Amino acid sequence: MHMRPILLSALALVTLFAGLSTAPAHAAPRVGLVQAVGVTATSVTLTWPKYRGAKTYRVQRAANYAFTKGVRTVKAKRTRATVRGLRPGVEYCFKVRAYNRKGRHVATSARTCKPTAAISVPSRGATVSTLTYNICSKACDSSKEAWWAGMKPWAQRRPVVTRTVLGSGADVIALQESSGWRTVAADLRPTYTAVPDFGHYQTSSLLFRTSRFDQVMVTETTPRAATIELGNGRRATWSELRDQRTGKRTIFVSAHLSPDKSAAANRRRKAETLSLMRQVDAANTNRSRVVYLGDFNSNKSRGRAQDTPARVMGGAGYLDAYDQARTLSRPNYNSGTKGELKPVKSYTWGDHVDKVWIRKGDGIGVLSWANINPRRGAKYAGPVGSDHCPIRVVLRLS
Repeated sequence: MHMRPILLSALALVTLFAGLSTAPAHAAPRVGLVQAVGVTATSVTLTWPKYRGAKTYRVQRAANYAFTKGVRTVKAKRTRATVRGLRPGVEYCFKVRAYNRKGRHVATSARTCKPTAAISVPSRGATVSTLTYNICSKACDSSKEAWWAGMKPWAQRRPVVTRTVLGSGADVIALQESSGWRTVAADLRPTYTAVPDFGHYQTSSLLFRTSRFDQVMVTETTPRAATIELGNGRRATWSELRDQRTGKRTIFVSAHLSPDKSAAANRRRKAETLSLMRQVDAANTNRSRVVYLGDFNSNKSRGRAQDTPARVMGGAGYLDAYDQARTLSRPNYNSGTKGELKPVKSYTWGDHVDKVWIRKGDGIGVLSWANINPRRGAKYAGPVGSDHCPIRVVLRLS
């Protein structure tokens, strides 16, 4: 009797079944993108897409990303829930679990994390709409990444950007990478006035609604405004504006810091942020409140140690308007587009490098934050205006 072939066959079967038993399991079904669309000092409102076959949901919240601290559960029958009883200015993480009609757990979402508001909204005051938008005008025309993504030349993107800016309804507009934009500035007149030194390569430009603001003047012909050097070839533009409705003054700043994720780039951003704040503070002889806008190349996914702009701004009392906004639209759509029509979705923090910073105690609250990149269905409308999305933040200034 030939035992060797039989033994080899048996061994092969054992090996096969052992391999099957140790093969990685399929990933658990996922509830779709969970987004924090509303925030107060003590609550966060979440929405998510309906999961097929789900009859009820449970929202889990925790005081840390690992879900090992302060875990609580809120039941929901619909695809929206408000989690209450939270502490002001504390970041919480959330997961949504879906259950079928038999009460069996069938899917869980990815985590999303959001702090409650630390800055209150004044009950009275003037509402000011701001827009920050890296338009990547000539820079994207020479970018290989933009070319591979299918971005159109600036001549074709320019009218898209112009329509978006005009349609935003913004009172103050901060633009970055705005080289060659003088013609569009002319197109926007008389609705908007451009601050001097507008249009340099890599300059962060600033415009304001002519019917809403006046520039504060040093002399009859010289406004309190400047384009300043931050180092590393980076610039920022600031202007002190007077609200025609209230007579109050505010300095608005448009800035663009160095890109990339390397340690060297992180050090550059720290130096640039410190330079920015020092120069604006020195120029602010009227001690007006300041609102910073722009592409800060800063986001939470890099970790606190690597997010030097947020550390410097936070050390001076400034907080990200995204974290303070009472309502949010498309909060987890990354403010970068990669030049593509398909939105980049960031599940945990949103990953917005385009910022508006306000300082606690300045009497400025955030009513809303919105990604207003034109959209057609589930995608952005083509051609995209830039490799960044326009971010509109509505403020209330007491």
